[in-house]
Amino acid sequence: MRLLRRGFVLEGMTLAWNVVGVVVLAFAAVAARSVALGGFGLDSLIEIGASIVVIWELSGTGERRQAVALRAIGSAFLVLALYLAVQSTIIVVVHYHPHHSPVGILWTAVTALVMFVLAAGKDRTGRHLNNPALRSEARVTLVDAILALAVL
Repeated sequence: MRLLRRGFVLEGMTLAWNVVGVVVLAFAAVAARSVALGGFGLDSLIEIGASIVVIWELSGTGERRQAVALRAIGSAFLVLALYLAVQSTIIVVVHYHPHHSPVGILWTAVTALVMFVLAAGKDRTGRHLNNPALRSEARVTLVDAILALAVL
């Protein structure tokens, strides 16, 4: 029961961080005219969706629920991969150079740290719970952390 509660807390923290991040990144992206910051905000939306799926999965039982959650998280990975391919192609093709955004830089740097910690906690908790959905979503969070470093 304690591990399950920890899983809910980790997902809740991820969800809250990313909801705030969408707003912060939207303002920072517009101010800096930054495609990367805007795209990172879209990545936060993907992470929000994945967290909601895992919270739903943790609140019930059954292999069917877990299978649906794993498919949804797999879809989140595909959307994230597509987003990364499109964004990086656009930036390279148009030789785009954004302005600096101190808010964007600070938020993205702190997000990288927070997401690495959350990903490790989710993976460890998912392993102890034997919950593949939580472990898969930990990988989404890890990709989010790595993407934050790439945006920096």
